[in-house]
Amino acid sequence: MDCNEDIQTFLKDKRPFHETEALWADGTMPLRVCYFRSDEQPSEQFVTSVRCLVFQNDSVLALRNRKGNHILPGGRREEGETFEQTLRREVAEETGWTIESISRLGFIHLEHLKPKPPGYQFLHPHFFQIVYTARASKYVPDLMCDDDYEEESTFVPIGELDGLGISEAELGYIRYIKKGI
Repeated sequence: MDCNEDIQTFLKDKRPFHETEALWADGTMPLRVCYFRSDEQPSEQFVTSVRCLVFQNDSVLALRNRKGNHILPGGRREEGETFEQTLRREVAEETGWTIESISRLGFIHLEHLKPKPPGYQFLHPHFFQIVYTARASKYVPDLMCDDDYEEESTFVPIGELDGLGISEAELGYIRYIKKGI
């Protein structure tokens, strides 16, 4: 069984709650992006990144960067890291917050829609990001990367997220947690 067959077998009985297309690399790399709520995890070999909804009481950590607002801080795994180590490092680097009470919520399946470009060194055509939830623990601003992509983060009451331009996919994770649907 090849990699594409492994992925298709894993996804066979799963239905995304949201599907969209996105452009990466300054609009040159179109992707299909499917969001899933699931306790199951794709094979580690296909997981490139982790993401996290970070809660504090009835608020969620919202981030702003040059492209807008979002609520899923996280990023790419470094060699030798576990998913949890990556999650803790990335959330701290992007927001200054340490996290606790980590639990898996789902995953995002990304599929490149064009052939692999010459010299492209990342997984192609399929890869995944694991989505977690966590509770904010301690704010340590010295953990933040000065040159990081994120410009600001703040806790926003869940009821006020609709006015921030958060994507329907990310709000879908919030609705699931809030209502269990």
